[in-house]
Amino acid sequence: MTDFLKVKQLSKRYGTGPMVISGMNHHFPKGTATGLIGANGSGKTTFLRLVSITAFPTEGTITFSGEPIYDAPHKFLQHIGIVTDAADLPGYLSANELMEWTLRARKKWNDSESPRRMDSLFERLHFDERRENLIGTYSSGMLQKTMLACSLITQPEIILLDEPFRALDESSKKASLELLDEYKSSGGTILVSSHLRRSLAKLCDDYITFPVKDRS
Repeated sequence: MTDFLKVKQLSKRYGTGPMVISGMNHHFPKGTATGLIGANGSGKTTFLRLVSITAFPTEGTITFSGEPIYDAPHKFLQHIGIVTDAADLPGYLSANELMEWTLRARKKWNDSESPRRMDSLFERLHFDERRENLIGTYSSGMLQKTMLACSLITQPEIILLDEPFRALDESSKKASLELLDEYKSSGGTILVSSHLRRSLAKLCDDYITFPVKDRS
């Protein structure tokens, strides 16, 4: 396997506060899943924000295929899917419409193949006919499944997941893990945060532990 996502001496602080992440080094090989483990406030979400370029490092670099991701953010973001820690989705669209928009925005829409792939994902995630309803009417579990489906539908090279199983019942959690394992087996790379290591045991090949910071 090739190390194609690499973090070197990565550090992050907000303003004049303490370091949230300090001197991190890690390689993320293709076709692997890495669990980000730690309590709330330990830096897991900050790290995923750095990789998704919604935050910038204080020091250090992140490279993708040898190129710093911050040099060409739009180019790098075409290769990733994201499930954030907050389901900030457009409430005026349905899940179907959001999935189609995601594919079209990535220039991956195919009139014959895309609807079939969407239907398959929805079925696998136990998403019923309410996928035609507006996202603004969805429960927390439906929002989580919508984000996961959108992150997978474009078949990105990397998926970033921040507490992706929050609000899911056991059957939906199992279905999500099965989809992610298939994605990994096909060569995709997963970075997934959780404060519960047990929930990631069957998926992850490696772990990064984020210790609780001393705020005193």
